[in-house]
Amino acid sequence: MAINSHAFGRVTLTEDDAEKFANQVRYGRTNQAAKDAVGRGLSMAKAVKDSGKFSFTVANPARVKDGLAKR
Repeated sequence: MAINSHAFGRVTLTEDDAEKFANQVRYGRTNQAAKDAVGRGLSMAKAVKDSGKFSFTVANPARVKDGLAKR
């Protein structure tokens, strides 16, 4: 059982991890936060397609500048 990562972002799942991942993809349920994130992504993709650009606002620029933003 292992998760092997490679240069340039390639990840290989083996044995039990691969089976768990496949089951999560096949049977997993989404939560509201995931649905909201997809909605925001779709609206940004539409904005880029329509105008070639998009914008966003940072709630508290000082926290981001100092590296204190929530992760």
